[in-house]
Amino acid sequence: MNFVEITSNDNWFKKHPEKIAGVEYETTSRFFPIMVKGTKEDVLRVTGVNHNKPTNDKEKQLKLAKLKAKAIKIKLQLLTT
Repeated sequence: MNFVEITSNDNWFKKHPEKIAGVEYETTSRFFPIMVKGTKEDVLRVTGVNHNKPTNDKEKQLKLAKLKAKAIKIKLQLLTT
């Protein structure tokens, strides 16, 4: 198979079904005859990204403290200009 054959239509996805983030469906589009409709969970599964990583209380407190400090700094900058 050459590059054009591999990348035409859904040939690449036929070789790698684990990379499909949803359900394939045919369209009438000349340029995109096959499209995929999926959910956020499908995309996260395919990409391997996990946004549900638990954080402990100390990390949350540290993030909150940094955000509060940043907000105070911005307020001070606005007052001095």
